[in-house]
Amino acid sequence: MTAVTTDPLASGTQPGWRRWLRRHGWTVGVWLLLGALIGYYSTLIPAFGSFQVASIVNSGAPLVFLAAAQAVIVIAGGIDLGVGGMLVLTNVTAARFMEGQPFLATLLIAVTIIILAAAVNAGVGWIINVSRVPDIVITLGSLYFFQGLALAVLPNPGGGTSELFRWIFTGSRRGIGSNPYPAIALIAIVILGLAWWLGKTRSGLSLYAVGSNKTAAYLSGIRAARVKIVSYAIGGAFAAMAGLATTAIAGRGNANTVGGNLTLRSVAAIVLGGVALTGGIGSVIAVVPAGLILFFLNPILSAMGVDPNRAQVVQGVLIVLVMMVTGLIEWRRRRTT
Repeated sequence: MTAVTTDPLASGTQPGWRRWLRRHGWTVGVWLLLGALIGYYSTLIPAFGSFQVASIVNSGAPLVFLAAAQAVIVIAGGIDLGVGGMLVLTNVTAARFMEGQPFLATLLIAVTIIILAAAVNAGVGWIINVSRVPDIVITLGSLYFFQGLALAVLPNPGGGTSELFRWIFTGSRRGIGSNPYPAIALIAIVILGLAWWLGKTRSGLSLYAVGSNKTAAYLSGIRAARVKIVSYAIGGAFAAMAGLATTAIAGRGNANTVGGNLTLRSVAAIVLGGVALTGGIGSVIAVVPAGLILFFLNPILSAMGVDPNRAQVVQGVLIVLVMMVTGLIEWRRRRTT
């Protein structure tokens, strides 16, 4: 006699909303955490309105784009310690060549910078494939290379960009205002487009396949080397977006920015967003609230009267706790399967 299972998971009768929640629960949780933090912050300051919302979105945009860059590479099974250096390099390059240019010229320069950044970072992925040296070693070298090149491009802080270009990223011609909608629209279009490509196209799904099991992906006909190069190219493009956002917000370039700190914050953001550092697991949509949360923690702690040095400790503890939770979830999933 054949036994009939009553386990909803095994029988496939689990309600659709539960299946959806199991797949996207972490993403929902991070968005809810961001909403809770914003709600709490609104009680700590005398007035909370559109200006504060715009400040959170605009100032957090570079980290969101940088986290998306890191997420794509980590999902494919790699890691890029050079994304912070790429942000700095594109920031100063844009500021130098956009200064005094009309809006259409600045747009053309921005597109060119994104394409060049994608090509350069694809070259980093190619070097990793050819040399078979671990990603962490090659990309650490690229971090110092990009940072040094940024100093050569713009030795001292300066440069500029057009007012309309600043409006695209900040909703203000001066980089500071109370209109968050252009930045929200830009982030939504870019991140949702990336999420659709990752989840709905064969080339995007191949990143998950290679990150999950490179050998199995190779045996199924996926060219793992090509996938890694593509992931690094996309990561370079999004790091360039982060650099352009920085130029628009600050209105200038600064090669003295420490790219290594930015890289570490991008890794922290993807961990908080539920992207597994082992590869093959995660959603770029979740890194949006994660990036905003990491930026947002400092203003909250400052409003609470916490010393800035202790704020760094709080961020570190948060990342450790998130790592522990994700580790426990992964252990439970493997034990179940």
